[in-house]
Amino acid sequence: MTNPILESMQRFGEANGKGLTVQDTRWRYYALGRGPAVVWMTGGLRRAAFGFAFLERLARRHRVVAPDYPPLMTFDSMAAGFDAILQAEGLDRFALGGQSYGGLMAQGYLVRRPKAVVRLVLSSTGPANYGPLWGLLGGLVITLARVLPERSMKRMLAAGSGKVLSTPGGEHDEWQAALEHVVENDLTRADVVSHFAVAADHIRSRRVNPQALAASPGRVVVLTAANDPTQSPKDVQAYGALFGKPPEVLSLGMLGHTAALQDPAAYVEILEQALT
Repeated sequence: MTNPILESMQRFGEANGKGLTVQDTRWRYYALGRGPAVVWMTGGLRRAAFGFAFLERLARRHRVVAPDYPPLMTFDSMAAGFDAILQAEGLDRFALGGQSYGGLMAQGYLVRRPKAVVRLVLSSTGPANYGPLWGLLGGLVITLARVLPERSMKRMLAAGSGKVLSTPGGEHDEWQAALEHVVENDLTRADVVSHFAVAADHIRSRRVNPQALAASPGRVVVLTAANDPTQSPKDVQAYGALFGKPPEVLSLGMLGHTAALQDPAAYVEILEQALT
């Protein structure tokens, strides 16, 4: 049986996909549209093409660059790939956005390129200055990911992602099937290990801190949904302490954790407010 979500992802990739090699690692990313530049960090499923519908809408007024995540083990190696992609695209000033896991990537990259980021948009994610216990937990999960059967680890990743997957009711089964297909057939054990390893490395480094972020002059905008189980009412206050200024907050209403999938048109309308 064909899956229209997977077919749309494939068409999007064929139309907009690019690649380059950085330090022996092959990167894939998507570049589309014209206008002010937006660099978008995707969530924990690691494949930006899941957001094909909202990325295409966003590209009507913006130049959009969105990388996939290869199976690397440190944040610095990820950031080196981001650097190379932006250099290849000729981008030295841009808005930086991140959804869920991508918010962790975006906050770390802001520390690396504070003068290049004109504004930071964080969607359904939290402050990246996690306590050291999270780093220890990440190390434990990495160990498990290396010793457990690959299928078991993939199922855990798919199950965790499925719990926060918000999509149109009539399309939920198709999105869930697409998620499971990509996790099972496109991601590898190395991708699963990388998912936790990069996060743990990020946390242990403590690179995201008020002193590092003081060099960033850009706006910080937080998008949050009332029914997102990953969000905490304390996040906004914590962002204020981290960035040294209260963030601008825009409501995603009841669009859930993956608002861009639930209603791409409504999501881009809200996102445009953050980018204006």
